[in-house]
Amino acid sequence: MQYNEPVKAHLENLAKEHAVAIASDSNPGRLVPEPPPADQRVRLLIDSDAANEIDDLYAIALAVATPERFAIEGFVATHFAASAFGTDGPASTEKSYRLIGELLDVAGAAGRWRVARGAHPMQYMDWPSEGEGVDFILERARAGTADDPLWVVALGAATNLASAIVKDPSIADRVRFVFHARSGETWPQRSVQYNVKGDVWAARTLLRSPAPLVWFDTGTNLCRSFEQTAATVAPTGRLGTYLHEFRRRNPYFMRSDKGFFDMADIAWMIRPGLCREEVVPAPTMDPYLFFDHDHVHGRMRRVYAIENDPTWDLLCQRLRWLRDQKA
Repeated sequence: MQYNEPVKAHLENLAKEHAVAIASDSNPGRLVPEPPPADQRVRLLIDSDAANEIDDLYAIALAVATPERFAIEGFVATHFAASAFGTDGPASTEKSYRLIGELLDVAGAAGRWRVARGAHPMQYMDWPSEGEGVDFILERARAGTADDPLWVVALGAATNLASAIVKDPSIADRVRFVFHARSGETWPQRSVQYNVKGDVWAARTLLRSPAPLVWFDTGTNLCRSFEQTAATVAPTGRLGTYLHEFRRRNPYFMRSDKGFFDMADIAWMIRPGLCREEVVPAPTMDPYLFFDHDHVHGRMRRVYAIENDPTWDLLCQRLRWLRDQKA
């Protein structure tokens, strides 16, 4: 959805004037996540609807190929309503589970990390869904400390993150949640993002939860044509070839304007300087996905822009490193 410039300027001004406009703040002490220092190894768990889209695979590959930055704790496969391959419904979690395993096998990491199956979508506000993926997040969060928290990056619906923090709010100081909610063109009025719509209850719950939250609101511009990934990604080794050739599985993946959105979240965690970001109040979201900036829940970090070419350069650099390690 696009807005004309006067309307967009008005909405942006409303957001900037939040200090005056806020009527209530349910959690003024909510911790705002800081990008980890460059020399810090980060405990990472990735929650992914991998079988929904190709971009999850590129994001996971980037994380796997950057072990000096990430101490990967595991993966959670999550649901999605429909994908480029059709409607999947309850079977979607299993499809994501299998595809994550396929990618890890190609990367030479089969069996290295646990992959858990996530829960079905939440049915009510602030009422968790049950699933092994939810409990896995809780297990790994409890194993950490406030000084060494678990970073959970959600590349799909927020179901498992929201359910985990509802089941045990005490983990709030031991987690940092990154939610790919990319809908920057409609901020600050509302969200129209696929992941948000995939579990509206969960997205609404996450915003009002005590969990330190990064609202990842960019990635649309991370495009590469099929010819470009053939020339740059495919030659970087077995994993790079797999990522490129995966594009052949669906004509949509081969389009020249195909976005690789989710790669942005992992790239930000490696090199925050690739992105532009701001700290904003965490708004209430209504059932129609509109934001209420008068009633907020502490503050959150919003990442709203990322550089395209340097992000692709980072991916290829890390894939070449992985190839050379296995040579």
